[in-house]
Amino acid sequence: MSFSLSFRPPLRLLVDIVLLGLVLVLVENFARFWGPPTKRGFFCDDESLMYPYHENTVSPALLHWLGLFLPLIGLVVLESFLCYRADTSYWRVFNTTRWFLYGYAFNDLLKSIGKHTIGRLRPHFFEVCSPQFPDGSSCSDEALRGVLKYQTDYDCRPDLSGASEEMIRDVRVSFPSGHSAMAFYGLVFVALLLRHRRWPLPGSLLGPVLQLACVCLAWFVALSRVMDYKHHWSDVAAGSLLGAGTAFAVIRAAALEEQRRRYQDAQASVKQEAAVAEGGAAKGVQQMPHDLCLVSCQSSN
Repeated sequence: MSFSLSFRPPLRLLVDIVLLGLVLVLVENFARFWGPPTKRGFFCDDESLMYPYHENTVSPALLHWLGLFLPLIGLVVLESFLCYRADTSYWRVFNTTRWFLYGYAFNDLLKSIGKHTIGRLRPHFFEVCSPQFPDGSSCSDEALRGVLKYQTDYDCRPDLSGASEEMIRDVRVSFPSGHSAMAFYGLVFVALLLRHRRWPLPGSLLGPVLQLACVCLAWFVALSRVMDYKHHWSDVAAGSLLGAGTAFAVIRAAALEEQRRRYQDAQASVKQEAAVAEGGAAKGVQQMPHDLCLVSCQSSN
């Protein structure tokens, strides 16, 4: 059994690692490169921004385990097991892993661009921000109630709301839902990989049940964002479509790369067999006079 990844050319490994590292650094430090999100205005009577503030049902740490770490560990273990059982090269493990990490970075980058460009206010905006206008008034004043004026000149008052700096900074990045995008990407990727590998027990319902469990878990994460008043329903829908769409595109790209690799290996095998056959034929031609001499000598004797 071969444990070699057999890269052709070997430079591909270094290039892929460097590019993945750069993209991951970019997405993890996106706010530093991009700057603050768009400061979007509001109407004082907008009921969609008047929800209370709730803690996360699915914490960021749990989200990273569900959408990144566990899927990554699972696909490495699954691909390694299948390669070991089939007694084939472990290049497929590397191929699936690199495409998964690229898709994660791609998905996160698109999500971050959407959040900072749109600058949509979260449903708990009024409770966290407690906006105050330059003249010292606020939406709670009688003079501003029922006034259809789009307010763009305001400042958040954390001293009144008791909000932290992180909560104030986070209140303007509602669209799309990052939780939904990450959960759907990682878990839908695993579901699609199980379908592509036809594992476990091909022909049974065990594989589809595991795929359903992945999708249901991602769906729960998405619903929790509306339940906790962290996002509007459209934010969750956009994030879910983004994550699932990225998973479909990346798993397709990985499959095409694997198909191309198999074709190249088959072509190389055919060329090698042809070369061996030609070498054997040439060797046989060179040995014919010697063989004929032996036959003639034996016949003369």
